[in-house]
Amino acid sequence: MIFLFFFILPFVSSQTIKQLNEISINEELPIGSIITFLTDKIPNLDQSLEYDLVTPVSSELDLFSIDHTRQSLIIKKRIDYEQICTKTNSTHCIIPISIAVSNHDTIYVYILPIRIKNINDNPIKFSVNRTVIEIEENDKNWYKKSYLLPQATDADGDLITYSLYLQNWNKPTGLFELDQTNFSLKPLKSFDREQQNLYLLRLIAQNKHDKDVSIDIIIIIKDVNDNSPICEHNPTIFIINNTNSISILSLNVTDLDEGDNGKLEYSIINPLSGFTIDRLTGEIKFDYKNWLRENNQTKLFINVTDDGKPYRLSTECIIELKFLFAFDIHFETNYTDDSLINIENIHLPIGKFLIIDKQTKMNCFDCLIDLNSSLDDIFYLNDKTFELYLNYNSMLLIRILSNYMIKQENLLININLNVFDKNNPSIISTKNYSLILSFNKMKLLINSNILFIKIDQNIFLNEQISIFNRYHYCLNNHSKQFIINDPTNTFEIDNKYNLIVKKYLNIKQQQNYEIILKEIENNQTEEINSCSIQLRIHVYDLYSVANVYPYFTQSFYILSSTNISQFSLPSLPSYVKYISSKSNEISIDEINGSIAIQSPSLFSSYSYDFYIQAINSQTPSLSCSIPIRIFFGINRQSPRLVQNLTKQSIEIPSLTSDFIYQIQAYDPDLSLDNQYKLFPPSIQYEVDSSENLDIERYTGRIFRKNSNQFIYNFTLILMDFGQPDRLITRVQITFHIKSNELLNRQEIPMFISTTFILISSAILVMIVLLIIIILLLNCCHRQSSTNKSLANISPTTPDSRLIDNEYITTTTSLPRVVNREQRIYPTITNDNERKLLEQIHLPPPPLYSAEKVFIKQDYQQNLSMNDINKYLERFEKIYNNSSESNGQEPIGLVV
Repeated sequence: MIFLFFFILPFVSSQTIKQLNEISINEELPIGSIITFLTDKIPNLDQSLEYDLVTPVSSELDLFSIDHTRQSLIIKKRIDYEQICTKTNSTHCIIPISIAVSNHDTIYVYILPIRIKNINDNPIKFSVNRTVIEIEENDKNWYKKSYLLPQATDADGDLITYSLYLQNWNKPTGLFELDQTNFSLKPLKSFDREQQNLYLLRLIAQNKHDKDVSIDIIIIIKDVNDNSPICEHNPTIFIINNTNSISILSLNVTDLDEGDNGKLEYSIINPLSGFTIDRLTGEIKFDYKNWLRENNQTKLFINVTDDGKPYRLSTECIIELKFLFAFDIHFETNYTDDSLINIENIHLPIGKFLIIDKQTKMNCFDCLIDLNSSLDDIFYLNDKTFELYLNYNSMLLIRILSNYMIKQENLLININLNVFDKNNPSIISTKNYSLILSFNKMKLLINSNILFIKIDQNIFLNEQISIFNRYHYCLNNHSKQFIINDPTNTFEIDNKYNLIVKKYLNIKQQQNYEIILKEIENNQTEEINSCSIQLRIHVYDLYSVANVYPYFTQSFYILSSTNISQFSLPSLPSYVKYISSKSNEISIDEINGSIAIQSPSLFSSYSYDFYIQAINSQTPSLSCSIPIRIFFGINRQSPRLVQNLTKQSIEIPSLTSDFIYQIQAYDPDLSLDNQYKLFPPSIQYEVDSSENLDIERYTGRIFRKNSNQFIYNFTLILMDFGQPDRLITRVQITFHIKSNELLNRQEIPMFISTTFILISSAILVMIVLLIIIILLLNCCHRQSSTNKSLANISPTTPDSRLIDNEYITTTTSLPRVVNREQRIYPTITNDNERKLLEQIHLPPPPLYSAEKVFIKQDYQQNLSMNDINKYLERFEKIYNNSSESNGQEPIGLVV
């Protein structure tokens, strides 16, 4: 029809072109769809002879046709906006069609513009499913680099927006950002592959119509050779205990880099005899046959190098060598059974270690021995002879040997012995022993001649400790008398075998004392030591953990009702059992050591005290007990002092005494019955910032560190043990220290001056009295008969014993005076004061004997001036009576 139309057209006389109004249609309408009815667009179409579409210039635009039956314009082909319109690069897609209408003599051409409207019929999409980006690690120019990303497309031309997420849908803050301008990925830092070698991102594209689409962005951090090899254990201990075959050590070395950067190569820096290494695997072999014993051959140095580019990195691995095969160790005792050793003399060694060098086949005398036992310090090893002795100062040993209630006890001990070559510490041999020591305490006491005694440091002065022992020949007879040899002057002994404490004990100053008791024979003029015994006195602190070792870790426990469920005691060996002192009220689980309250009535009390015993069935002397106090009530009142100590004058027995005072405090919340129990303590004592004082934490005893200081200002801190909070009291205290020795020294000058005045006055009175008596006697002598001769009269000797017994208060006899020049002076210990008294002359009466009598020292110390006055007065009385009996004639003068 179209061709016919153009064939007829030249014969038409005229034609007219008319423009019709534009119509709009959507793309992708179904074929055959009516776009519009032509009768609505073209007038008088029914009267036209013929009408049809003009064939378009391009076949791509041949999209429409006319349905003459229905006189309508229909769609002939698929209309795709993106295929037809995007080529024009126009924002509008208008396709004009021409309709030719033939009338009688005129052909009318109607141009109908058809606007194709775009619909959202194409989803957005990426051209790839994922993209991989490689970033070099530790890149110094990371901030200059960016990496292009694939963009999404939308054929419909909608606006597309993008967002970037990590795999977990978090923003990659601090790692990466999306450059929307250049549509690229920019790193925000330098990356370390060894820290993280892979990052997975998700790039999301979306428009306003369609669902969003995304692709994965895989970020791979490229490895560079920036890590040196790492030895897993540096140093690594290489233990060699096999001499029959080759010993192999696998050295574990890692390199965090990958590929050739992590490929390792091994070499020995200091080649040692007997050692080889595989260059690629790092396997070290030791061949005993090629080994030569060298000094200081203790370490093997291995160089490990990677194969990285451009520089190879290396490290040094150290191997410490331990040769355990060099020595044979034997333990020799005097007993056929080495595992059971009877201890009967503590001075003798338990046994001796024999160490033989396998290479030299000789005894090793240059070896060093390290001995460890399951019971700490119970042993002492002689480094020269390798003999094993019991340690006198071991608390465990003292607890056993001081308990004479049990005569025989066994003690199980495990020993670990390490023997070192003195010149090469890497050569070491180890051996373990299990011994049972059997203590016969009676034989030990007799054979060793040592008596072990334990004394609490809180013992009172002058308290008696009996050391009578019926098993020892020196201490089983009260008829013996002993003197004590104590260099510290801390102890004395009485005639009943009681040890007496003369000084306050303090374990910080001295914990062990060695004292010798020596017998004195009473029938001899000289001291003869026929019996002697050594006392080893161990001073212990009642609150020390050593007293409850090895079964408890504390000397007492303070619990509350809230934490008692979490409390448990240490685990015990099978031969030791826990026992509660009040099992009907509080029980103990033998398996886990937990305690449980059986009596609900305990919860109504403020506190509750009980004991837990650890009973050792093998060695009962090591059994011990600890007190436990449980607080059920709330702590309300702070600690208080028993006595006000704001300012206190303290007298100490000696300037050398370190003990000052014992502070006593109490907890008002506790009953009075619990205040003075030894266990557990109710108050904890502390001294704030005092370098010159030392206070015992639970007893309150104060010792001074500086014996030259006499005034102490300090803050006393008292802390109770209440729950849930411990309350504190602070008291400012001043101590003025005064010594009895110092007081005595101050009183001596005053005493001397007073005595001097009294003696001077008494002597003057006596002199005046004697002068008067002499004058009276002379008068009487002139009046008496002159027939008597003095030569025929013998002086009458006064009864000096009568004088002593009747008038002298001292128990010492008075001295007999030799002549008128003899002087009697009070004896004063101060030499300077003695010189003052020597200037006072007391002329004695002319006595009746020229016999020389020595003045005893005790008399000089006890004779007082009162005694002298009474002596002179009595002598005068006897003398006058004697004169009357001899005719009233004096036979001498009293001056």
